[in-house]
Amino acid sequence: MDKLIKLNNQTAGRDKLFRLFQYSSKLIWGTLENKATNKDLLKQLKELEYVLGTGRKLFRFGRGVDTLYAALSTLHLSDPTLRYTITFSKINMALYLITDHIIWLARAGLLDIDKAKWGKLSYKLWLFSIVMNLSRDFYELKQILRKSSCGSLKQEMQGKLTSKHNTILSKLNLYYNVLALHKDVVLDTIKNTCDVCLPLSQLGYLQISPKTVGLFGVISSMAGILPLLDSSYKLTP
Repeated sequence: MDKLIKLNNQTAGRDKLFRLFQYSSKLIWGTLENKATNKDLLKQLKELEYVLGTGRKLFRFGRGVDTLYAALSTLHLSDPTLRYTITFSKINMALYLITDHIIWLARAGLLDIDKAKWGKLSYKLWLFSIVMNLSRDFYELKQILRKSSCGSLKQEMQGKLTSKHNTILSKLNLYYNVLALHKDVVLDTIKNTCDVCLPLSQLGYLQISPKTVGLFGVISSMAGILPLLDSSYKLTP
């Protein structure tokens, strides 16, 4: 309970919780849509999803500038792959949030814009940010698995294996044990893999049902909440 209270006291934590509820609503109405379900209930669930999405845009107001400023801190990373992927991810996320602010102002009736055009731009920026995150994840995984295949780490991990033969099963078991020591990278990869399907679906590049979109959103939301509850799951830098 203490962890949930701490999570709710954080701005990022509340956003993640609202995101979880938003995609849970989509998952529920997507599951019930093709069944003999009360139309009023479906309408209420869709309206709830819309309200939660609009509320999240309001809660994130101003974070675009913060994210853009945070990109400056990653320009000095010694690893060039991490430097470029993390920096470009933050820049695209900052631009995505700024367009998100504009869309919210339009929804509030304070701006007159082409919502479809701005929405498409917003999803493209979000997609570019996630692609950079996935590139970073795959790079991290490649580095981890490369190190596991040589040196003391290999000897240490192979000592834990039941099979002494260099078989495919033993290698898979080795990789499993190695990745279990890097749950932050694994969790981030799962999160971004689910997340990338969301803008791809909105942009029409991936044809998936609202139910599937809701499921991916729920999984990625839970993966985003876990590092806030347990810092060992947080990927740094």
